This record gives sequence, structure tokens and C-alpha cells, in this order.
Amino acid sequence: MGSYTIQKEAMRIFREVLLADPRLEIPPEVREAAERTEFDPSALSKPFLPAPVKCTESSAALWALLGTFGNAIATSRYNIKPQTCTVNSDVASLFLFSFLLVRVGGGKSVTDPEVARRYSVYDLTGQMTPWRRLVTNVYATGDGRWFHLHGGLDSDRSLRMLGLPPTVDGIKDEMDAIKRLGEAVAKFDADWLDVEANEHWRQAGGICLTPEEYRDSEQGRAIADDPLYTVEEFLSDNLPPVPWPDIQTTTFRPLEGVKLVDLTRAIAGPTIARLAALFGATVVRVSNMELPDLGMVLFESNLGKRDAHLNLKTENGRSALRELIQDADVVLDGYRPGALEKLGFGPTYVHEIAKRRGKGIVYARENCYGWKGPWKHRSGWQQISDAVTGIAWLFGRFWGRDDEPVMPFLPNSDFQTGIVGCIGIMNALDRRSKKGGNYLVSASLNQLNSFLMSLGTQSPEIQQDLRDRWPDMQKFRHYDDLHRQMRVLYNSLPKVAPDLFLEKNFRTIKADLGVPDEEMTFLGPPVTYSKMVLRYDSGSCMRGTHKPEWP
Repeated sequence: MGSYTIQKEAMRIFREVLLADPRLEIPPEVREAAERTEFDPSALSKPFLPAPVKCTESSAALWALLGTFGNAIATSRYNIKPQTCTVNSDVASLFLFSFLLVRVGGGKSVTDPEVARRYSVYDLTGQMTPWRRLVTNVYATGDGRWFHLHGGLDSDRSLRMLGLPPTVDGIKDEMDAIKRLGEAVAKFDADWLDVEANEHWRQAGGICLTPEEYRDSEQGRAIADDPLYTVEEFLSDNLPPVPWPDIQTTTFRPLEGVKLVDLTRAIAGPTIARLAALFGATVVRVSNMELPDLGMVLFESNLGKRDAHLNLKTENGRSALRELIQDADVVLDGYRPGALEKLGFGPTYVHEIAKRRGKGIVYARENCYGWKGPWKHRSGWQQISDAVTGIAWLFGRFWGRDDEPVMPFLPNSDFQTGIVGCIGIMNALDRRSKKGGNYLVSASLNQLNSFLMSLGTQSPEIQQDLRDRWPDMQKFRHYDDLHRQMRVLYNSLPKVAPDLFLEKNFRTIKADLGVPDEEMTFLGPPVTYSKMVLRYDSGSCMRGTHKPEWP
């Protein structure tokens, strides 16, 4: 392994890849602030996550760019002395599965039965039963390929597509469900499943392509030249520069006073909004109590947010959302591409609201496949992006399975897309403060995965060392979904890297998760400053806790 360290490689990615990419349109003051960005030398220097790709190094480098953007804005906005931004790569690694590290009520984990009962109210479709959960998995197809079936938050349509019942009683062993689901998928070829799932049943799913196959695909070629994020500006004479809000602060966070409407579910979108809250934004998440949600993840992703119930298929719901947007600076869209347009709240209409009020809005959006190409309209999830871009094949080869893909053990592309989306929003808000106008920020899971693969894989020596340190994960096969793998990760990581779980890496705050006067402990920010203090203004809350209004 020689002189390779996580810190050196993260710094190389930060300086030679991210800062050097003209497509990201990084302003001069951010480049200047980058001279004061450093990586904590006390963090682990040797790669420790069981992955062939550079998850830790990429996450740390992206946090460095996000932290540097925040540093530059805060320095200018508050007229404070230039400060140092320090990135801890240990925390940047834990960030990639930080929802598993949440503790509530004196130390209960999110897997504790009492805690699980609380967020089980969000599982309105019974997705956590083995039969329905394992619909979201990789199975062999009839033509010798591999297809990642996906149930989303409701597996009914995927099961109907396969001619299977919505529920099956008496399944005690997950392998029984995997066997039956695998037999059903094997009746069809991969191309049939791909078109049938996405274009007829409108359910996510994707063929497991190798990196080479993805790059040669029509979709891969369509977004091959796209950067991690794009910022489109729409300047207008009646949309002048918008000064940063005039507020009193003791933390000097760059986004204090900025109002963000969070219209997202799952992981990547809510993470973008959560990070905006960490950097000071006031966030109102619009949820719908009549729809399912990822409860375990939501216990963390609602940190720093207010959460209001609105049914956007009703006139009252749409009216309330319009009132929220009327006073918003940012609207974040994480739904299936086109869904908010159908409800009357796509970027065209939101930007029209901005024109009518004479103050620009940043409309930010994230999806799976990217915003160009034949698959741009498709629903997608982290697993689907990992399948179609070739990440799953890289993991399969890493584990010595040259003939089958294996999914990653963590939702890496989700959480790192969360960092990217927040960077894009900061970029657009900074431009709005200088030039005025409306902005459209776009990011996707596939863009993130393409970036990650462009960094190269770990050396053969590092990969062998990782396999030696994680013997319990070498047994994984194509059917071992995220849940099955994360059980092993959760139990083994404290043994592999005990120094990650230092008390200084965690924070505690009062929460509103169904028990009065309860505190929650969660992972702190990977970046720290000599003056600025990153924090959440409130703990996490249950859905529908607040009214749909700004505080």
C-alpha cells in the first residue's frame, strides 16, 4: 500500500478533480478559501470500508468542497476573519450510513423493537415483511443476465408483474422468499423485465450492467459529459440580486435565514435538505401521512426540519404549498421526474411565482438516471443506480464472484448525492446574491456513481487487505440485499475500526419522536471550523408534527 492514505487521496480528489472541474463553476472566493481547507491527520489513514471503490475518499473530498463553499459564503456574508475548515474522513465515512448510528431514549438504537414500533407507522404497505422487502433484490434472468427488481415503497406492482401474490404467509426463512422470487424472475429475459417494469408498470428496476456496458449504453452516453451537478441560471430585469437575510447569529452558518421547502422522500433528497439545515437553513418538509415512507431513515433525516402534512392531490394541499413557496428561497424536488409538474409545481411554475414576487428562487432536483437520455423519466433508487452503472459488478468482482453482481453494503450514492445537491444549492444561492435571477440545480445518482468510478478502484493490495479484515462479508451473493449486508456491517465495524466511534464524533439534542422530553444522539458534522459552528436548530420529529408555515 506504500504511502497511500485516505487523507492524501481525498486532498487529491478535492484539489485536482473537484476544484479543477470548470463545469462546476466554482467561484474565485471558494477557490481562495480552499487554501484553508485541510484533512484531519488524526483520522484513520488506511482504507477500512469493505469496498473496491473509494467511498471514504470521495465522501471526504465532497465534504471538503461543501465545507469550503460554506466557509467562503460565511466569510463574505458576516465579514469575519478567514477561518480554517477541517474535514474528518472518519466522520465522512460514518455519514454514509449514519441513520444506523442514531440513538434515542437513553441509548436505544433504531433497530430496538420499541423504537422500530414507532416508525413502523410509516410502513403503510408492509414493505418490511421478508416477502415484500426482498422484491427489492438482484435475481438471475432467463437469458443468463441479472436484473435488479425493485418494490419501491409498495411492492404490489412488481409482484403483479411477476404473477405473484402480494403477501405470503408462513415465510420464516428469508431464503424461502428469495427462492420463490428468483424462480419467478427467471421466467423472463432481462430486456423484457426492464421495459415491462419501467414503461408499463412504472416501477423501478434495472439490468445489472458492467461499467463498460453502461458507458456504451444510450443513457450512459447521454450524460457522459455531465458534471456532478449543473446550475442553470435564468436572469431577468425584474429579478435583482437577493441579499443574504439580515439576521443576528452566534454560529455564523452560511445559510441562516434561507427558507427551503423539502419535497422529497427516501434518502438522497432528504439528505440534501438535512445538510442545508445543518448549514443554517430553515427547512419545512412537506410529507403526506397517507403515503409510506422510510421510517428508520426518517428518524435521522428530519434533523433540523419542521415537518408538515399536505395532500398535494387536494386543492387545500396545493394552496398551502403555494403559500410556502411564496416566501421560499429554495424548492427541493426529489420525487419521480415529472410528478411535481403534474401537480402544478414544476420548475416552470415555481420560477413564475418568483417572477411575480420579484425575487428569484432556486429550484433543486435530484433523480436516479440523470436529466438527459432515454431513461431520464424513469423512477429510480440507489440500488438501481448501483445496478445499471456497474457498481454492483465491481463489488461482485471484489468479493471474488466474477460471474455475478453483488450490491454495495451501504447507500453510498444516496448520501453522497446529498452532499452534491447541497453544494449545488449553495452555488446557486451565492449567484443569486450577486446576479439575481432564478436557478435550476440538477443532480442524480448516476452522475455521482460515474464520478465515483472515474476516481478508479482501490489498488489490488488494498482490496486484499480489506477482504482479509472483513471475512464475514465474503459470503455475500447477489441476493444479499442492503438489509442483509448491513446487519453484518453494523456488528463487525466496531471490531474492524473501533476508533471510529469516539464520543467527540457524536452530538445530542432534544427530539420530537413520539416520547416527551426525549433526547437523540446522532453523528456530528464531518467538517469543523475555527469560528463557524455547524449544528441543527432542532432535533428530528415525526411526520406531520408542524403546520405548513414558516416559523
